[in-house]
Amino acid sequence: MTQGAARRKRKLTGKRVWPYLFLLPFFVIYLSFNFYPLIYSFVISLTEWDGFTEPVFVGLSNYVNIFTKDPYFLKSIGNTLIFMLFNAPFVLIGGLILATMLNSKLIRGRNVYQLATFLPYLTIPVAIGVLFMLLFDWNSGLINRIFVSLGIFQEPVNFLGVAGPARFVVILMINWKYIGYHAVFFSAGITSIPVELYESAEVDGASAFVKFRKITVPMLRPIIEFLLIMNIINGFQLFDEVKVLFSPWLSASGSAGNIGGPDRAALTAIWNLYDTSFGTQMQYGKGASIAYGLFLFILLFSLVALLITKRKNRGEDV
Repeated sequence: MTQGAARRKRKLTGKRVWPYLFLLPFFVIYLSFNFYPLIYSFVISLTEWDGFTEPVFVGLSNYVNIFTKDPYFLKSIGNTLIFMLFNAPFVLIGGLILATMLNSKLIRGRNVYQLATFLPYLTIPVAIGVLFMLLFDWNSGLINRIFVSLGIFQEPVNFLGVAGPARFVVILMINWKYIGYHAVFFSAGITSIPVELYESAEVDGASAFVKFRKITVPMLRPIIEFLLIMNIINGFQLFDEVKVLFSPWLSASGSAGNIGGPDRAALTAIWNLYDTSFGTQMQYGKGASIAYGLFLFILLFSLVALLITKRKNRGEDV
């Protein structure tokens, strides 16, 4: 091989190697901070470990226990599903109606109203929890004061100390936070719908409701499917606002402060994971198994929602 050919081969080899060298830092960071913790947490889920003593290998016992013997794991999943059941339909339908109203020609200052509806989503979770604590506290809450002064309540209601009202407050809180988030997505989708479709419908004598049902909703189907999946993910991630809402150092009446609220009626999946791993139990192995159990639940519900929407789309296409 001549020197010229060898030089060209080295240049060609260098050109092939340099892209991989530029990608190398990404893979190093990903393997160090994403892949390795994922594998390590799975290994920990197979052990019994409190963070101080040596881990003891127990196999799949943690997984069996959380599904068969742990009274709080399934309860936290049930609470989360209840919150999602009362949250997803309201924010999807309410967000769509709100976005339709904001995009109406009768509304002036649309950007101001859009910002106002989106602000709750931008508010930090701690502030949201404190806000609803101040609103619904037993002794000093604004809601109780208003209802008692109007004669609707004879005495203050312990919203945060009874299971049913406590769940109602949580549902109200997450609906208030996410309805503006959904409205922004729907509003962006509505503005992308060709105006010619509405004009043609008007020529045919279609009413506003018919245009909404036959044009707006079908054209927003991809956004609806996306937001439905996001509702499932956000529902299983619910933690900060609820934990702050029932924090004992915020309650003026002492009605809050229980883990998961009264009778653990507000114990969410992530709150149970946190309490198991870093709270009252300090069981890292069990906490890791709960994390993987939640991953399976999120994956399962996301796939079910995706299959339902796809099957519905196929039926409508036929």
